[in-house]
Amino acid sequence: MNQQPRHNGEQGSTGGFKVNIDQRDLMASATEPSRRRRESQSFTEPQSAKKASLTEKERKAEKRAHKKRNRVKARKNKRVFSFVWLCMVLLVSFTFASYLIGGSNDFFAVGRAQGKVDIDIPEGILTEDKLADILFKAGAIQKPEFFSLYCKVTADIEDFEPGMRKQVGTNLDYEDLINTLIGGTDTREVVKVTLTEGVTALQAARLMEENEVCSAQDFLAALNSEDFNDYDAIGKLAGSSGKYYKLEGYLFPDTYEFYKGEEMDSVVGKLLWNFQQKMDERMMDKVASSGMTLDQVITMASIIQAEAASPTDMYDVSAVLHNRLSFGADYDIFFLECDSTAYYPYRNAQDMQEQGGALSYGNYNTYNVQGLPAGAICNPGMDAINAALKPSTEGNAAQYLYFCHSEDGVAYYATNEYEHEENKIAAGIE
Repeated sequence: MNQQPRHNGEQGSTGGFKVNIDQRDLMASATEPSRRRRESQSFTEPQSAKKASLTEKERKAEKRAHKKRNRVKARKNKRVFSFVWLCMVLLVSFTFASYLIGGSNDFFAVGRAQGKVDIDIPEGILTEDKLADILFKAGAIQKPEFFSLYCKVTADIEDFEPGMRKQVGTNLDYEDLINTLIGGTDTREVVKVTLTEGVTALQAARLMEENEVCSAQDFLAALNSEDFNDYDAIGKLAGSSGKYYKLEGYLFPDTYEFYKGEEMDSVVGKLLWNFQQKMDERMMDKVASSGMTLDQVITMASIIQAEAASPTDMYDVSAVLHNRLSFGADYDIFFLECDSTAYYPYRNAQDMQEQGGALSYGNYNTYNVQGLPAGAICNPGMDAINAALKPSTEGNAAQYLYFCHSEDGVAYYATNEYEHEENKIAAGIE
């Protein structure tokens, strides 16, 4: 039997079973196994499954290791915490101890300089805190919070009379200070005395006597006594020699209030206390940086105060003095040659004649003495002290070796002797 050929569009069949294959299935079939393999490879067994696969012995070992790690971590954290806590306790303890020591020292007046200050208690309501603040600002105490607490515990604030004016020592402990203030109003007459910048010890003594504060003789005697060595600045002068008046230069120029007939330690103490307050830590750091001692700075400042025509002129005068001391010998200049030093303890020849005095000390005359004189020749103000610490460097100031002034105060400076001679002619000196 002849078999008829099949048409192309007919589907094959075998025993009535037909196979239908979609073209998209043929395309996907090649990639599907690959995707399944990647998914299978990326699959991570859960931790719980891992733990479930561990034996009982392995689980116990893991548990012991975990506990050990926690114990080590806990011990380390405990040590860090203990160290930090110890540091905090020590810091607080040291701070509190320092605070208590400072308060105790102030209670017993330890470390306070000897002197006298005036205490004015104003009219109106007075509290312990306000009284402590008044005493602190006056310099009678250093720890107002401790004094206020002490008053609240031991004293009755009503015992302090409003409107009272009292002079107290700066070296009194709290109990003595309270008793002094409660002791009543001082009715002695008060006078004001102004010491101008550049005033000498002799001039200051005359002012004290004229205002009936004390006798000039007693005042001058006190300037050479050992009664004021408790002041830091003055204590360093104890071993000095050759000074006419030891405290010359340290009687700070200012306006002061004194009682008529005031005790000598109080009179001089007020001047020295003011000086010490002005020469605070910042100023003393400048002195240390200058390479000079405090006494050398004050001595130079006193010459600047006496020679300069104005505060601005002081810095150029200072430059001349510093230059002469530093390199004057290179130009055959061996002396400061300042007229202001020639008649000390007097201002000039006329002052010496008026006072009927005669020079007994030759170690102040800078025409004869090399370097600085034995001590200050007057009492300088802060402008002169600052000029001594920082001479001018403007223009040719760093080379100035000569200066002179006309009668009306015009200043002339020169770097050599030839220029100086011309300046003296211009100033009307020659």
